[in-house]
Amino acid sequence: MTSAPAKADDTPRPPGTAARVLRPFGYLLVGLVWTVIALVVLGLGPGILVFVAVDGTMELGGIWAGLVEQPSEMVAFLLVIPLVVVLWGPGVLWYLPAASWPLALLSYVYVGRSLSPGFAQERLSRTTRVGRGRTIGLPTVGGVALSLQPVRESAVTRFLMRFYVSGWLPDGHMFLAMLPAGGGWLLALVGLARDVPAGARVVLLVVAAALVAWSVVLGRRAWRRRFDGEPATTERGSVTDLSPSERKARRAELTARRDARLRRSSGR
Repeated sequence: MTSAPAKADDTPRPPGTAARVLRPFGYLLVGLVWTVIALVVLGLGPGILVFVAVDGTMELGGIWAGLVEQPSEMVAFLLVIPLVVVLWGPGVLWYLPAASWPLALLSYVYVGRSLSPGFAQERLSRTTRVGRGRTIGLPTVGGVALSLQPVRESAVTRFLMRFYVSGWLPDGHMFLAMLPAGGGWLLALVGLARDVPAGARVVLLVVAAALVAWSVVLGRRAWRRRFDGEPATTERGSVTDLSPSERKARRAELTARRDARLRRSSGR
């Protein structure tokens, strides 16, 4: 998602003196809040694995014995495994991080801009609304407001906004791409238990690393499918403002232009 220049009749009024004085502190506070949220999310994903590896006291023997003695609990455990893979793969390892740390960094970018004289007479961020059901989170009655989008773009904000969009406006390709990582996270957790035999531990950790690498490859493809060749234009607005069918048509148009350029270049 990138920002397009505002239309002449929609140009926001310059901030007042009080707003210019207070907004560095406001953006700093928002940035700190999102930083804490991002650290919590990090703790739920890789952080748990690091803690288990450093602590070295987790054992699975007692848990497994209890499951074997209670068949109903074993069935429930087997049903929970796919849920964990889905929640931790796409959810904890991708969508939640992408929905948190970019907002923290964007806030810090605005802190720097709020202290620069070059940005004194303009708004630094804006909010757009998207339709119900298009964002992550609990269901809402109306649309969802996506804030902290830059009014003036830069290479840094464009980079951060791609992660922002990927987190808050999820698509099916990235969801599928991160499923192997969820399985890898679960296998790594089992492999780090101290009562797992050494040979089994090596196998589990190698398979876990392979699954994560698979997700990286699939995720890169999903990323390129979604974002490559989607710059903002003044006539179409930001990528967020387009419907899925419009984005698909936009990608087809840009791909055709690229192929035409390649044909012209090869003919020279």
